Amino acid sequence: MPTAQPTSLPRGPRPHVPLTSLSIEDYVATLTLYPAADGVSRDFVDALADSCEEVAGARGRAYAVVVRCVPEFPSRWSPEALAEPVLNGVRPLGAAFDALASLPQPTIAAVRGAAHSAGLELALACDMRVAANSATFAAPETGLGMMPLGGATQRLPRAVGRSQALRLLLSGLEIDAVEARRIGLLVEVVSEGGEVDAAVRLARTIASRAPIATRFAKEAVWRGLEQPLQQGLRTELDLTVILQTTADRAEGVRAFVEGRTPRFTGS
Repeated sequence: MPTAQPTSLPRGPRPHVPLTSLSIEDYVATLTLYPAADGVSRDFVDALADSCEEVAGARGRAYAVVVRCVPEFPSRWSPEALAEPVLNGVRPLGAAFDALASLPQPTIAAVRGAAHSAGLELALACDMRVAANSATFAAPETGLGMMPLGGATQRLPRAVGRSQALRLLLSGLEIDAVEARRIGLLVEVVSEGGEVDAAVRLARTIASRAPIATRFAKEAVWRGLEQPLQQGLRTELDLTVILQTTADRAEGVRAFVEGRTPRFTGS
């Protein structure tokens, strides 16, 4: 497989203070986010939505995506974001998380810090989550007379099941990384400082496989969650039929017959 050339694409309204940056190397995109100390703001979510559009457009160069935050995942919404009316004629705050969740490529969050409130919802918008052993997770909104703003009421039950999701959403309980893995929120827990490397390793494994097949498999899983079983099975069959028309599918069969490693091109 040829090696994609690294790129670096900072985004954000303030010169020299990017809110996001995107790099792509060896078919793995790393989306780095820079939340402010006072929490997730309107500017931040708008920059995230714009970056997600860029990632989606780079699917021929990026087969998997790692999402990280510097210095760590946010633990709150900013005061100005909380003061923003829910219906004010502009894009909802949670729309950026929807854009992240809708990316065609598999996404992996590399979590460090207190991923609470908006930080938890950012992590939930990714397909998989790896975390440092010092990371914590919480949904404190009901203790403030609020509900989650960025999709936690829908994505958390899909990640950990209804009962565990309600336990976290209704109690505001803070859990550590070990408990988060036990209930299915995380796929791996590593020593602090190793979470990005762990996420990149998983992303590289995914990126080494047929990119169209991985995108279709992701689509089948997420669409199937919204469908009755028989309809979900039909979705899987429909995508399989489409996949059979691709060059990568033919290459996979040839490589299997010839006993060699396939060379996928994403076509």
